Amino acid sequence: MAFLVVKGDRGPLFVAQTALVIVVSGILANLTFNAIATALGAGYPYSNFLFLPDDRFADFFKLSFSYPGQPVHPVADHWGVSGLLEHAWADVTKYAGTRLNHFHVPPLPTLLGLTWRSLMHWIDPVVVFLALLTTALVALFAVVERQSPPGPAAPALASAALLSYPTLSAIDRGHFFSLICAILTISATLRTIRDHRADVWSIMMFAVAVNIRPNVGVVPLVLWLGRLGLSFRAAVALGIASVGLFGSLLAVVHGLYPAYTFESFLVGLRDYGKLYAGGELGYPTGTSIYGTLRALFGYHKWHFAPPLFIAGLLAAVAIIESRQGRLRASECVFLTLCAYALGTQIFANYHLLVFIIPLVLLAREGGIFDRSDWAVFLGSAVMLIPKNYLFAANGETLWSWQVVANPLILLIASAIVIATAFRRSSPQEGSRWISPQAAG
Repeated sequence: MAFLVVKGDRGPLFVAQTALVIVVSGILANLTFNAIATALGAGYPYSNFLFLPDDRFADFFKLSFSYPGQPVHPVADHWGVSGLLEHAWADVTKYAGTRLNHFHVPPLPTLLGLTWRSLMHWIDPVVVFLALLTTALVALFAVVERQSPPGPAAPALASAALLSYPTLSAIDRGHFFSLICAILTISATLRTIRDHRADVWSIMMFAVAVNIRPNVGVVPLVLWLGRLGLSFRAAVALGIASVGLFGSLLAVVHGLYPAYTFESFLVGLRDYGKLYAGGELGYPTGTSIYGTLRALFGYHKWHFAPPLFIAGLLAAVAIIESRQGRLRASECVFLTLCAYALGTQIFANYHLLVFIIPLVLLAREGGIFDRSDWAVFLGSAVMLIPKNYLFAANGETLWSWQVVANPLILLIASAIVIATAFRRSSPQEGSRWISPQAAG
């Protein structure tokens, strides 16, 4: 009977604890840099590895305030955020009727935004924010811990996810949609691979995640085509559920907010593309090939092609080599997430939270065994820490060299994984399972 062998001290606990050390050390290193820069009189961005301090929690409050509704409940003075909320209201008023609007948001997030706006009539908006934040963080910790190997590795991995740079970025921006999408994607992916099948809960989690961020659909696509647990029947069910959810919620949202229609959604996407992909708002705080090209060379139409080619190549290799049995689940998912990040034009860093998935899979598979495992481990762990130390400018737009470093790290790690897979002469070399005789 075959069994799993843990090699040396690089087993599940090593993966979990080392990932946590990297995350905590990375956060503390950037905080120390910011503290020293502040002491020397340097201002933003040297004083903060997150976003503009006077725009904190803006994605939540600006979006919520932008929807129509009854008067908002007064905010208690003891929260100390009156200035932030006044700034949010001022921006909502300033950009009303312009291209910087909320119509690009898909129906499901729009319904959530309308719900939050309605609650703010009865409840202090800060209380609404804190309740949602607490729920999201508890859910994130619980999902990662539950899907990790039992024992001390589980809380270490969950803590790494909770303390990571993407999570802190989501909190700083008040971007609950990214947290919800990541939590659902993490849970559905790990459940599907663990069970070798996608049950109704995993299918629905994927469907909800896709309705928040459609590009995340590359993950279940690779799980299906790469034979990692998502069957053809489940893939069809996922497609039907995703489309059905979009259509039904579109009708519900239109009933609640008549200005929101399929046509206004398409116009909103066009406006978003002009401001973020074609403008200067998206790439300075993201991780994508498009962002790297924009930062280094300015805007050129040809910049849209390389990200799609690279993402397609990575996804194709992940599918083919997984079907051939030469990629472990951790490697296949890592390449898929690289395709997801690098191929998306605007990929804000709070979406990097999904890179906790390969770390959990490595721990499940027994730890770190070869250079491909190291590439997956370091590539994923480094995505969970900030690297905002050096900055440059395109006109008035300031960007961090992290915009270049993150995609470069993912490309190098992907190349190592692919090269290792190609050198494996048989599927058995990609397996964690060896016979008792071979183990000695």
